[in-house]
Amino acid sequence: MSAHAQFHCKPACGELIETILRLEPDKSAAIHGIVLDPADKPIPGVSVLLFRTGEAQGESTLIAKASTDPAGHFVFGPLEGDVLYQVRAFRNDTTIRVLE
Repeated sequence: MSAHAQFHCKPACGELIETILRLEPDKSAAIHGIVLDPADKPIPGVSVLLFRTGEAQGESTLIAKASTDPAGHFVFGPLEGDVLYQVRAFRNDTTIRVLE
């Protein structure tokens, strides 16, 4: 899905190794975003879920999970192109109360 190339070598002392790496075009996609509060401040630690949605009404499959970093950023990828995805974000502001 993503284009890459690699090789291993162990140059001898004083040896110069020249090489050419050719990559095929990368056809994969990615989704990157930032989660902000109403005052446009980034929110760290938000759960972000990625769903692949189907042709049928309401059909969706969870395919990835992420959490926002300290700057509120998240990323999903590599992804298949020309597919409909849905991103959902959840912030846990729950207060825990112990009952006796």
